[in-house]
Amino acid sequence: MNISENKRVLALSAAFLVLFGGIAYHGYSRSCDFKAAQAELTEIEEAFDGYSSADFAPTSENLKSLRDAFEKVSKVNKDLQADMEKYAVACYGDGKAIKPGDFQNEVRQAIARVAALASNAGAKVSNPAADLGMAQFKNALAMEKDVIYRSFQLKAVEKVASIILEAGAPVLDKVFCAPLPEDDARKAASFPLDFEVAFNAKRGQLPGILNKIVADRDFFLTITGVSVVNQSTLPGIDAYTAPGAEAAAPATGDDLTGAAPAEAPAPAAKPVATRKTGDPNETVRVHLIMQVNFFNPAKAKS
Repeated sequence: MNISENKRVLALSAAFLVLFGGIAYHGYSRSCDFKAAQAELTEIEEAFDGYSSADFAPTSENLKSLRDAFEKVSKVNKDLQADMEKYAVACYGDGKAIKPGDFQNEVRQAIARVAALASNAGAKVSNPAADLGMAQFKNALAMEKDVIYRSFQLKAVEKVASIILEAGAPVLDKVFCAPLPEDDARKAASFPLDFEVAFNAKRGQLPGILNKIVADRDFFLTITGVSVVNQSTLPGIDAYTAPGAEAAAPATGDDLTGAAPAEAPAPAAKPVATRKTGDPNETVRVHLIMQVNFFNPAKAKS
């Protein structure tokens, strides 16, 4: 999810756009309560529409309102910047330069950690996932100019794989790390690194896994695509059963002098629909297309 990160608010319209971006970030990307976030977004949007279309007379009352709005937006933007800095620290690491040989060791160690985690959890790591999408760097060195980005991408992939396995997913099926952005794109203050993961899990486990991924406090992770496919064969349609024929009404009137009629049988219970799919214990295959945001140390600290 894109975030508007303005360091200064040059106009009230821009101020409200920053606030809107901040609330969207906290409300959706960080798994806050949807309804509360939606209500706050609506309030901000209505205020933005009102201020942007209004003509303000240069009175002290209007000036105070503008200053109050600016202070509110500035506080939200300051909090947002502080939050972003926490993610940026993960990009900087310990500040030591990473050499290609160091990164190769990181790849091998990460692969071993994920394999051990899967073994302890009784899970399976399929061959397309075993190398965490970094197979080419197990036995060959990465280019030195790429190492800092690949190292960060690897750490994010390992974190996501660990979340999936720790949640009880029985199979980590695939990991793919996309090529890095072109050199020009790396000059930005922040930019995304793409990767994909596929795994099997119980349907009931999936919401918890997704929430934990997007709520991670070490990496700014975004899910840009989701595919969920049922692994179970869907049952067929039940055979049609005609409803029971109702007792025919007597052709003549009731015999008032005769014996009382036998008590009519109780009506049969109406059938209740049974769930055919969507059970929380069903196994589904999940494919996530993801991005982790890299914050450029040189740009962020300038």
